[in-house]
Amino acid sequence: MNNNNLGLYIHIPFCVRKCPYCGFYSAPLRCEEELEAYKDRLVEEIDDFCKAQDVAEKRIVDSIFFGGGTPSIMPTEYIDEILSVINNSFHVTRDCEITLEANPFTMGTVPLANNNEVSGEKFTSGTVPIAHFPAVNRLSIGVQSFDDDVLKTLGRIHTADEAAKAFEMARSDGFDNINLDLMFGIPGQTMGQWTKTLEKAIALNPEHISFYSLQIEEGTPYYKRFMEGEFNELPEELDRDMYHTAIRMLKAAGYKHYEISNAAKPGFECRHNLKYWTGKEYVGFGDSASSYIRADAITDGSKAAESSYIGGMRYTMMNGEKTDVHVNSKFDDMSEYAFTGLRLTSGLNYGAFKSKFGIDFREAFSDRWDELKVFFESGALIQYVDNEGTPVNLVISEQGIDISNKIMAIFV
Repeated sequence: MNNNNLGLYIHIPFCVRKCPYCGFYSAPLRCEEELEAYKDRLVEEIDDFCKAQDVAEKRIVDSIFFGGGTPSIMPTEYIDEILSVINNSFHVTRDCEITLEANPFTMGTVPLANNNEVSGEKFTSGTVPIAHFPAVNRLSIGVQSFDDDVLKTLGRIHTADEAAKAFEMARSDGFDNINLDLMFGIPGQTMGQWTKTLEKAIALNPEHISFYSLQIEEGTPYYKRFMEGEFNELPEELDRDMYHTAIRMLKAAGYKHYEISNAAKPGFECRHNLKYWTGKEYVGFGDSASSYIRADAITDGSKAAESSYIGGMRYTMMNGEKTDVHVNSKFDDMSEYAFTGLRLTSGLNYGAFKSKFGIDFREAFSDRWDELKVFFESGALIQYVDNEGTPVNLVISEQGIDISNKIMAIFV
């Protein structure tokens, strides 16, 4: 995979119904016309970006990720049109990983016409079978749990049986690269419920499984209920036990735990997300979508770095305009590279760091190295060496993951 290849993220902010715990930029879809207008704006954003590129040749793209919200709510012709514009604007590799996030409810397993209580009769037709997205080659299905009581607690609009049927339908439709999103640490959830969810997920045999601890985000209905004392967070000890149980069960089933919250069969690690964790460039389109790209890659008036080092530029899209534009200094880029790289179970490679920044990792953070001593002594942080005793990798151990934020914050 070429280090200069771009990843593209397409944000679809619409849902059938917004989950009460969700802190992402999303909202219930009001009408089908709203989808078409948003699709038209996405197409315009992509075209505007390519016109602003300060390069003679089109950039190579090897990953495209439709996230949300619920991208599977989009009509297939809209997805096709967006991908067509991308193909005309970039050099898309033949093996490009094209991911679509999907809610089981919108995958053709449940006709919306029979669920007016959920849909509010806002849709003129049933949901689109996932097979109608032929250009998509990777699905990420938001299952969260295979326990109906837990799904009810989360306010999900699908049942455990519908989630399993959605997966099986995707398989029968020919998808051979599927991720299941699972969630633990949910108020009232028991270890038994969590292990049964893991067992069901493993039995379905997806290529990738993501497992996240529920975060009660400020501003969500869940946060309001929490502050009003309707429920309590799970004890930290149980939350961590659930996490390590997942790692143990997934490893036993042949999955590689390659990132703090992700496991995959060999060769099925998410190419797009790896860009986030390894300092690669990516461009986001759509409201709230973030980008990270070399500051000299566009010429739309954004201020580039005023030094010989060309830093990465970060910005967020909103209503077709860039907001929160920031050009990283060299230290910003090194700091972010360390913070995200340590999320990987393979750790941060010193050789790759020096090749990218021209400075030894330990030298770059020499003023903070003493702060790491306590983590080395406890085994939370491990520095691996080669056969000659030369340090080559810095890795947060599995036990260290429980305090990983404390370790990574040192590099910020």
